[in-house]
Amino acid sequence: MKVPREEGESTRKKLLEAGLLDISLRIKGEEGYLLLPVGDPEALEGFDLMLADFEERDVIETDYRRLVEIPKDLMKLLPASYDVVGDIAIVRLDDELLTFRHSIGEAMREALPRLRTVALDKGVQGEYRVRDLEVISGEPSTITLHTEFGLRFKVDVSKVYFNPRLASERRRVSTLVRKGEVVVDMFAGVGPFSLMIAKYASAKEIYGIDMNPDAVALMKENIEINKVEGVNPLLGDAREVIGNLPPADRIIMNLPHSAHEFLEVATMNINPMGTIHFYTICEREAIDGFVRNLVSELREKGIDLDLARLEELKTYSPTMSVYSADLVLTHRPCSLV
Repeated sequence: MKVPREEGESTRKKLLEAGLLDISLRIKGEEGYLLLPVGDPEALEGFDLMLADFEERDVIETDYRRLVEIPKDLMKLLPASYDVVGDIAIVRLDDELLTFRHSIGEAMREALPRLRTVALDKGVQGEYRVRDLEVISGEPSTITLHTEFGLRFKVDVSKVYFNPRLASERRRVSTLVRKGEVVVDMFAGVGPFSLMIAKYASAKEIYGIDMNPDAVALMKENIEINKVEGVNPLLGDAREVIGNLPPADRIIMNLPHSAHEFLEVATMNINPMGTIHFYTICEREAIDGFVRNLVSELREKGIDLDLARLEELKTYSPTMSVYSADLVLTHRPCSLV
């Protein structure tokens, strides 16, 4: 698959998650493009495909599915991808596989020796929407240190939600922040967006808001661990806290399940021509209509948003994905200023 170099990493991850990247071959560059070796071209009909020669590379067995011992008719249900936060893997399993969860966990740790713990994700729960986890292999502790782009984040995956697959997105947003901006991270968690901006940009102030006390406590620890300045951790409901802050030049809304419920509040607290980084989970066939409807509903209230960018970040289910939308405020009634 031939993709522009700037889209290479996100495309590589998507192919890897889908089991379509041929990891036995080395990725190669060609005049501003990356050539990604794929194992099943027919599954990618309609994409920009070409024939190319690739170098082979030595492959250590990292696919736990080749190591686990379960009935053959269940092999097809084994997930091809899972989250890794620090040295903890978090995996979702179909009901038919639950009887074999400990064997699956052991196989995952055998395939990836750096894993200390494997936990089964039984869904989100509670007011703070954290994962309900069951340790199925390894040490019982759910506290880990996760590294991305030179930053270290202390995370307790049983008490806070952390998405390791957004590392490239966090870095992208940090490159857009201009000197002197005021940035509000409405759902900051342990601070990955806020700290990334503090490390790589020159914002005037960064406000990281979260209503989960454990997340805010860890955010404060992460500020100390990384020795960054300018991040202000705030505990509370973003809808109430944001109105007491200076108008923002940039607002981050990483709450994919319900960010749309907070979008109007965000538009009331951002400067004209400011950017809102909006994240949502949506059916792939419906995403364009979903974003258009959000924009139309606000336009009826005199609030105009331009969609500057829309990108699929990662798969969430067979029919749904996580999307990133960059929305620019171009107009709102004076009464909202």
